[in-house]
Amino acid sequence: MTWNETHARTRIIREVEAAAATDMTGALPWRDEWNQYFHGPRGLVAALRSRWQHMCEAQLDVQDGEDQFDDACIRLRRTQAAVLAILQRTDATAGDPAVLPLTGPRPAPSPRRARRRFHLHGRPVLPA
Repeated sequence: MTWNETHARTRIIREVEAAAATDMTGALPWRDEWNQYFHGPRGLVAALRSRWQHMCEAQLDVQDGEDQFDDACIRLRRTQAAVLAILQRTDATAGDPAVLPLTGPRPAPSPRRARRRFHLHGRPVLPA
């Protein structure tokens, strides 16, 4: 997978999270042009499930203590409630996601950041 494809997949997942947050029914937001990145709605659900698992592994540490673990779990479930609704509804329907077709204009892309260049003796040097 190229960097462009990785960035496109990340942008799509963020768009799905935003759309799902406005429609908490658990239906999977979907655009037909995403098929090239996820090979259908099931692939997108698999990517959302993988993202959820990685977030849990990264943010939930059993060694912090039970109270801190519970607080982190509650916070994570609250911030990712829309994605969890999609995953739970998909599990309830035996792996077939209920699709919410997205139509209309896509959100505006975020502006590209310019790479800052540093110069040493007249030659560009990338920051460390």
